[in-house]
Amino acid sequence: MTIRKRSALIIALVAVGLGLYGAARQYSPLLVFHVVEQSLIQKAPSGPDGDVLRERFHQFISAAPDKHSRMDRLLRVSAYLEKVQHPTVQQLNELLAVDEPNQL
Repeated sequence: MTIRKRSALIIALVAVGLGLYGAARQYSPLLVFHVVEQSLIQKAPSGPDGDVLRERFHQFISAAPDKHSRMDRLLRVSAYLEKVQHPTVQQLNELLAVDEPNQL
């Protein structure tokens, strides 16, 4: 293999690696959002409707001012759902409270 072919191969591998890194960086918050949302819906008590809970969750996350705050909220909900396997409606209301307490 000549030095030119080696260089082209190395450049191609670096380009693929950078592309994968960029894609992972772009889509990982969406993946975390989806997983936390599905986990919240699955662990919710049978009382609240799934669509209402999903809407409350979207409002709670979108109320954060920036991407970092949204990720902090996602991680906080995820950590809470790990500790509490079957949250009550009141616990969900407290968890997803934005500014004013909304009822499910």
